[in-house]
Amino acid sequence: MFGMRLLLLVLLAALRLPADGGAAAGYVETATCRSCHHRIYDEYQKTTMGRAFYLPDPEKMVEDWSENNSYYHEPSQRHYEMTRRGDKFYVRRYQLDAKGRRIHQFEKQVTHVMGSGARARSYIHQTPNGRMVELPISWYAQENSWGMAPGYDKPDHAGFTRIITNRCMFCHNGYPFSAMKADRPGWDHDPSFIGEIPMGIDCQRCHGPGEEHIREAYNPTSLERVRKTITNPARLGAERQLDICMQCHLETPFRTPKSVLRFGRSFYSYRPGEPLSDYIVHFDYEEGTGHEDDFLIVSAAYRLRKSACFQQSSKMTCTTCHDPHESLPPAERAAHYRQVCLGCHEVESHFQSADCTECHMPARRTKDVVRVVMTDHFIQRSKPDRDMLAPLKEEADESTDWEAGSTVYFPSTGELSGSLRDIYRAIGHGKETANAQAASKLESALLEAAVDKPEPYFELAEMQLKLGRHADAEKNYLRAIEIDPQNIQAYNNLGNLLADLERLDDAIDLYKKAIELDGGYSADSYNNLGLAYIGMQRQQEAEQVFRDASKANPFFADARLNLGTLLFQRKEYAAAAREFQGALAIDPGVLKARNNLAFAMLALGRTAEAIPYLQEVVRDGDESLREEAKKALELIHSSVR
Repeated sequence: MFGMRLLLLVLLAALRLPADGGAAAGYVETATCRSCHHRIYDEYQKTTMGRAFYLPDPEKMVEDWSENNSYYHEPSQRHYEMTRRGDKFYVRRYQLDAKGRRIHQFEKQVTHVMGSGARARSYIHQTPNGRMVELPISWYAQENSWGMAPGYDKPDHAGFTRIITNRCMFCHNGYPFSAMKADRPGWDHDPSFIGEIPMGIDCQRCHGPGEEHIREAYNPTSLERVRKTITNPARLGAERQLDICMQCHLETPFRTPKSVLRFGRSFYSYRPGEPLSDYIVHFDYEEGTGHEDDFLIVSAAYRLRKSACFQQSSKMTCTTCHDPHESLPPAERAAHYRQVCLGCHEVESHFQSADCTECHMPARRTKDVVRVVMTDHFIQRSKPDRDMLAPLKEEADESTDWEAGSTVYFPSTGELSGSLRDIYRAIGHGKETANAQAASKLESALLEAAVDKPEPYFELAEMQLKLGRHADAEKNYLRAIEIDPQNIQAYNNLGNLLADLERLDDAIDLYKKAIELDGGYSADSYNNLGLAYIGMQRQQEAEQVFRDASKANPFFADARLNLGTLLFQRKEYAAAAREFQGALAIDPGVLKARNNLAFAMLALGRTAEAIPYLQEVVRDGDESLREEAKKALELIHSSVR
């Protein structure tokens, strides 16, 4: 007994707990669980959930980083090279000019890997201040090849600028301590992940925070007390068990948005055992709008819930078929799932050796990650009569069905009803578009419900801004700030509104407040502040905050563009050209940077270098940029004659 107590004392001394309380209270490093649950822990590390997020390791990197390590993306005319130097891995992007020379080169180290690799892996670069950015290339294990990351197979993709948000991290990892402490309702724009970060979805995502459980296990008052200090999903009812899986596997086809957190809830506030309906609201398309058969990569629970098997059972959950603690060997899967089916279904003897899933849950290509094939969890009587594995093209953002009506899919009307349900539905229908009907419904429902949280007022302000209702938008931004004086996004966006109305003094005060609240991390607010300073002819201050924006976010091309434009206006052409080149290295799609770089080259007497950029702007730019570039080319050609 003394030896066990000594072991646990050492264990407790080694616990790395968050430095302060708040949302992070009670969570521990997941490896702590291994001391008592070593077999389950070790087996779980082999599962896809256990391998969902990790540091790059030469022993784990099955991709080809030395021979089959290049990829050309024709729609954006960008080349990629994936290389290994020592134990570090890098993704480099470049383009070719008319003479075949490399231009716009940009390389970043892979600091983290997201995805188990069973089907795909994506790559992340973390900056020194904790910002995580998704790299544009992924590895697709089923095809054994490189390709554009999901959402990148288009000419104007995000390149090296897509920020990993709390929403991304929530479903691909354990709860990161630093992000939990900074996690606030209504804010997920640009989080920082500093300090220790979990490596993979951990025990606490399904069992809840482990600190109290460990302390009680060290000095137990009773076995029952030890058990009560942790959530065991097996002892929950079927509904609460399913909620734990549906944290991340209830993705609906709806895209505008798929879900929003319940007002007042922060991202990392869900605890296993509580009703998921208290945490999040999911949206779906209305029936009859043609989306009934949409199949997405993490829609397993959504598809299962459509099945008669699920609807006619009071006890069916994900764990009816799946053991979350260990992976089933491929050779055993057909027999295992067949045995589960036979628990409810009697079949003819000649079907006893069949793979039930092959016909009733066929694998098919996912709509949102088109290079991945997964099992469809909609249990059907007959296999659909079409090629389920036929190649799909990645849908452009423009193909989103903005006109289709929305409905609250989850929670049920019994759990969320009346004006409050109308508020969420209006947000779902109008969040991404200038939708006057949704704004009107949200406004009316808020008058009836008297919600004391900032989120719906912020969303209403955003809708009204898109509709040009500036006075109403200002009123509701201020209402959101009144309820939550630390609402960074409301300060920033209200600043944008007032800047557009040329109320620059007020806008500057709001941007400064957003920067103060965000601890100097907010590159957007720095950049917006710089633009406001320019509007007031305060160029020196503008220059400094544009530099601050680039320092806060080295992937922020607009800050480099704006700084370059300021330097160009001061006739510092060489310095301006460097900034424009920096912007294009980050994002070659910034055509204004190409245009401005061309004029900087002309000012420096480097006409031959300017001409290709002007030609690209004439080909790809908007009307105003094209006209400007055409005139410049005409002047160049006339001077040569």
